[in-house]
Amino acid sequence: MKVTLEDAVSLLSKYAEERTPVLAVLGTPSVSIARVAGTIRVSVVGGVPCLLIGKEDSETDQIKFWLSDCEFAYGDFRDEESAALKFEGFLVVGSEKGDTLSLFEMKS
Repeated sequence: MKVTLEDAVSLLSKYAEERTPVLAVLGTPSVSIARVAGTIRVSVVGGVPCLLIGKEDSETDQIKFWLSDCEFAYGDFRDEESAALKFEGFLVVGSEKGDTLSLFEMKS
């Protein structure tokens, strides 16, 4: 289901405030893929929200993703029994450049 930037930022802020663990998978048009597990931090730089995902004390185990010119979709795993055991839901962020950030909310 598509969601607005405001709804996505609200969900991401909730994840950040509650320090919800997520699995982040970043894919690029050149087929580069990065995967990081950790928490989300949201900051606003020049009016554009930016995500930092990963361990706070490590610069190498982080993904940084700008939320400008993006589309957002949210879903859950009601129909995927094996994924439902590990994850609550997911947020997919697609940038105009073709980068895709998938955030999977881990079950506690």
